[in-house]
Amino acid sequence: MIKVLFDEFHEELSCSQSQGDNTPKEAWTILCDQVVKELFGNDAISFQKELLTRQVLNEYQLLILAAPKSRLSPEEVKAIVSFVKQGKSLLIASDQESLVINKGDSINAVLESFGLRFEELLNYPPEQVLNLLPHYLSSEVSQLKIKEPVYIKTLPNSSYPNVDIIATLPDTGKTLLAALEVPNDNQSGRVVILGNYLIFSNKYIDASNNRKLASNIFNWLAYKNLLDCCDATILSKVVYRQSAEFSIAIANPKSQRLENITCTLESDTNVLIQEPIKKIRFLPGKGKTQLRWTVIPQQLGQQTLRLTIDIPESDNSEINKTSSLFFAPVAQFQCVPDAEFDLVFLNFQGNAQEIVETGVTFEVQAIARWKNHAKAVPIKMQLECPLTHIKVEQISPKRWYLTVLDPGDWLITLYINDINQKITRMVHAYPSAKNQIEKIQRDVVTPLAAEIHYQVSQIRQEFDSEEIRQIPFELLTPEEQVNRLYNYSTKEQLLEVLQAARSENKRFSPLVEKLLQFIAPTYSPIHGCCIPYDPKLAAHLLKEHPFFEQQLAYNFQSIEGDERYGQTWLEGNIAALLLHEKYGHGFFYKHTKVGQQLAILYRHGLLREVDREGLKSPYLQLFLEDEYRSAIETLHHSSIILNEGFATWLELTILRRLKGSVSQTVYRRKDFLFSYDESLTFIQKSSEYFQRFEPFYPSKYQEGYEYLEEIQSIFGKECGSKCVVQAVIKAADVDFGIIENSGRVEFLLSPGKIKEGLLKKDDDNNATSPTERLKSIWQLLRKHVNEIRAEQQRLQCHRHCLHPECPVNLVIKKYLE
Repeated sequence: MIKVLFDEFHEELSCSQSQGDNTPKEAWTILCDQVVKELFGNDAISFQKELLTRQVLNEYQLLILAAPKSRLSPEEVKAIVSFVKQGKSLLIASDQESLVINKGDSINAVLESFGLRFEELLNYPPEQVLNLLPHYLSSEVSQLKIKEPVYIKTLPNSSYPNVDIIATLPDTGKTLLAALEVPNDNQSGRVVILGNYLIFSNKYIDASNNRKLASNIFNWLAYKNLLDCCDATILSKVVYRQSAEFSIAIANPKSQRLENITCTLESDTNVLIQEPIKKIRFLPGKGKTQLRWTVIPQQLGQQTLRLTIDIPESDNSEINKTSSLFFAPVAQFQCVPDAEFDLVFLNFQGNAQEIVETGVTFEVQAIARWKNHAKAVPIKMQLECPLTHIKVEQISPKRWYLTVLDPGDWLITLYINDINQKITRMVHAYPSAKNQIEKIQRDVVTPLAAEIHYQVSQIRQEFDSEEIRQIPFELLTPEEQVNRLYNYSTKEQLLEVLQAARSENKRFSPLVEKLLQFIAPTYSPIHGCCIPYDPKLAAHLLKEHPFFEQQLAYNFQSIEGDERYGQTWLEGNIAALLLHEKYGHGFFYKHTKVGQQLAILYRHGLLREVDREGLKSPYLQLFLEDEYRSAIETLHHSSIILNEGFATWLELTILRRLKGSVSQTVYRRKDFLFSYDESLTFIQKSSEYFQRFEPFYPSKYQEGYEYLEEIQSIFGKECGSKCVVQAVIKAADVDFGIIENSGRVEFLLSPGKIKEGLLKKDDDNNATSPTERLKSIWQLLRKHVNEIRAEQQRLQCHRHCLHPECPVNLVIKKYLE
């Protein structure tokens, strides 16, 4: 008797009983009552609400893991893997919600033992699956209804390379359903992996062919199938009226031999099939055979083959129920003419070209090259391109004149209607993004940088240091920025995000949110200022995501085709970023003690979470220790308000002093930084530092800015700016013992000591948090303002800074240090 165990101990999103309308769970009661019990009997099912130990699993033949939210312990993972290796069966399913909540840690620990992983689908989630490959699981299954799936990734160098891919997602072609067998001396273990557990929920099980798939899966996992089939092959393209071979493997998974198997191949488009009915006289136990048919298509276009596999009726009831398999389709192919098609761009001199200038007409020709003396067949062709950007004039059935109206890269597509084939070519129209970036660097960045450098150098001589002047400020394409700032799987994932963003034509906010989170103007202690520039991508995403207009404009420096984000707007934004990133963050990391130590951590991959994947010994072991990881995170969080507040203060202060319309940028930048940023709200949820020192605002820019702005105002026009910079230097004047020695990071203080000082309140003179020190300095300077101003007048601080007897330093030293 087959005994089936449904795990419910790990907060599975599916459950055995309906919970009411307000629960996120999706009941599987129909699956249990009408599918599983009909197959295996009323007593076959158990629901486990305890740990999955080896002892518990020994009583069952089939285990169901359906979208667990809580983690499986390492012991449970080992027990499940051992369960399969003993020749038993596992159905493991997930979806988007489960993968995000669980972060895939434990369920993927099980799958990785078999060379697989669940991965988050970045593209818009499809709702239907039509592409199923021949396998026992897909018999009589031609379409599936799904919701918010994840996909299955095959890992390299797996010990189980023979994974059967059974269903793939539309558009992306990524795997939704797979099966594999784990060899065993007696009986192989079987695993079915499904990227959407909702297929079997009460809401979806009767949609499309979901119920049939469920029945097939449980039959296969229970070894009730008498036949297996796989490896169906045919050329994807077959030449018109020429023969091709279709083959498929038929296997007997049982030890008893099978006899008189009938296999019938059919077509829905009058494909000529030689000997369409084939009989297998007998198939020995554990035997396998390869069937082959010759097919000759009789018309152009898409062709579909169907296959029925029958075993004669028998007194054996098991055979009656499970022997027939039907696949529609079992294979598909395109019937094509014996010709090659091409699309070429010609200038008026008849020379081929790929790069054109806007406003200059060129010719497009569709070319058919017939082979093997084949007779030319009349074929209908159609040319398509973005008509808002390209003017098209057809001059013959195979020739067109095109004029590109706007600079950029535009896709030209030739549709060959009779065979549902298309040929695409990209036309590159000047000015390209690279040329635009080069022009902006030359005409906008260079003159602004000179004016801004002069203005900030009037505040402090450090702004004129070689270290600051050598900080790069580069506009980059988003892909260039990703390649420069990120490594390993983060880089791979972000490049996928960009690819998905460029092709996505539906509203899908999570994709845009992820893009804006990682691809934004950034200061890197290694690479300097990296500014993404792609107004075209911003305009593309804005069509379906108007809510993100401001973020898209500021992150990508403009929105193509929108006059509000023209040259004046761009110049103001570049000026703001020069001040904020190069001189604000650049000064903090180059000329403050805390900033220099954070830069050391950044350079060695210890500061950003996204760099941890590439850590090697000794840093890998160090970072696996929660104490070090927590201390570094606390140090980083303690500096955010000071670092970002100073960069914001410098930006808004100097913008007011610049010439012309650029100075007006200060008002919109201030609104953007304070109103559109809510990063501290999200950081606070998991930050020990911000839970102890609750920020006043959701924006990371506002609180620090207000402290510094008030310091500037109380010391007036002549000394205020100088006092702000000195206050920042003193607030960040804390030595945490983080140094570089022979190319490696050394910690001279224990992580516990570092964290202890950072988490002390600001009324404790031993507090080391840069932000708390800034608050204390702000209070001190307000309290002693008259005393300090008198000394400033005596020392003529407005002329020389720093004076050895700086009154700001003396007050801080006397009352704070």
